Amino acid sequence: MRLRRVVRFLLRDPGVSFGSVDMSASGTIACGPVQQLLVALARSRPESAGINARVGISRATLDDPSGMLPLAAFTSMLEAAAHESGNRTLGIELGRDFKLAALGPISDLMRTAQTVGDALESFSGFFASIQTSTRTTLSVSDGIARLSYAIEDPAIRFREQDAGFSLAIEYSMLAGFLGPAWRASGVEFEHAAGDDLPFYQQHFDCPLRFGRRENALLFQARCLDVPLQQADRNLHARLRADLAEVIQRRATRLDLVRGIEAWIAASLCRSVATDIEVVACDFGMSTRSFQRRLADHGVNYLDIRNRVRSHIAKCMLAETGAPVTSIALQLGYSETSAFSRGFKSQVGETPVEFRKRRRGIDPAAAAAA
Repeated sequence: MRLRRVVRFLLRDPGVSFGSVDMSASGTIACGPVQQLLVALARSRPESAGINARVGISRATLDDPSGMLPLAAFTSMLEAAAHESGNRTLGIELGRDFKLAALGPISDLMRTAQTVGDALESFSGFFASIQTSTRTTLSVSDGIARLSYAIEDPAIRFREQDAGFSLAIEYSMLAGFLGPAWRASGVEFEHAAGDDLPFYQQHFDCPLRFGRRENALLFQARCLDVPLQQADRNLHARLRADLAEVIQRRATRLDLVRGIEAWIAASLCRSVATDIEVVACDFGMSTRSFQRRLADHGVNYLDIRNRVRSHIAKCMLAETGAPVTSIALQLGYSETSAFSRGFKSQVGETPVEFRKRRRGIDPAAAAAA
């Protein structure tokens, strides 16, 4: 039976992990899926339009079909949208309606696999083509298959919405393979349960566990042997080779400085502390060791933070209608005047002047905005 082969493969190396990367690396995510999600988010919640600018990601960057974004920027968009709407289940709702084709070639790779087990093995093995610094593992024990998911990136401070989004996608993926009557045996989450538990129960319709070491979808292992209708060995082999090449080309990870930039952007988006002591702790270093590492790169933390602030400010001024005072507040300035001075020292013109030049609007209107 096919199931026995899958179990033997996993037992040969119980610690096998597909698509995982060095924990010191900062994660990235493909632009394509992010762009599709932002379109859906803006459609369902118009007030979230332009949220990419709040984490310093321009529309031009999103339009690059082969581009990769900081994973922290993506998770921050989800968290900010959920926080501002007061909807802690937003990630699940977006994942439930997400079109699997938006995942790109990996969706075709799964579709052409021989069985559900092959499809999930491919999903785990080539997940790095979509997202890096993330551990995805398929394992089997006592007749229960377990598809786990965990981000391994110190720059990601907030990840509850990403967990709901990702598990909802995996749930839909399995329902597509096994039919709408399929039900999971259980779902586990890293985060704690909240007042929205009834929605979780309604969507997943199975036992739920919170506060676990990783996110995971559990189901009957016999499902792994179910054959797929569109199986195509030759096409599947070609797709595997193509994705392996994509992953090889993207083997370079964000370096420490870019990871810190992503961490700062995520923190500013949620209006939480960006003190050096906090970032050093999240990156697993003492403050002194952290400063030494930055000195080795020829930079200091305050310069990095100021650069991130000005970059986010430029995105928001150019792509949103947010008032200058609101932008200053999000970026952690106590006064708009301090923001204007800092922006001018970084960019060479005031926020009002920059918005006027980039958007071609009247100076008085720019000042009011």
